[in-house]
Amino acid sequence: MTVEIGHNLALIQQPRTPTLGDYDWFDIEQAGTQVGKSRCRIDPEQFTIFSIMIYPEYEGHGYARAVIDHFKQQYPFLIADRVRYTARDFWLKVGFEPESIDRYVWRR
Repeated sequence: MTVEIGHNLALIQQPRTPTLGDYDWFDIEQAGTQVGKSRCRIDPEQFTIFSIMIYPEYEGHGYARAVIDHFKQQYPFLIADRVRYTARDFWLKVGFEPESIDRYVWRR
């Protein structure tokens, strides 16, 4: 499933398969070029983001922020789980609040 999220940016959700584990994977593409990916879990009660990675050569263009903004529009409650120390500032900048040392949350 492909969703356009603006400025030629698209999220392509990969179907769950045994080889991908119990995760929902999204390829992040800009004008047809893959610029990153995100590993999430979509449950009826919550949307959990385990990782969002923009490839180094595409960093600094706001792609990760655009993906998070899209998720915020779709879900009223988001969890960033297993947040690395080096990523804490990013999660704060996009409006998440720390719930524990490696878990940040956002509520509409």
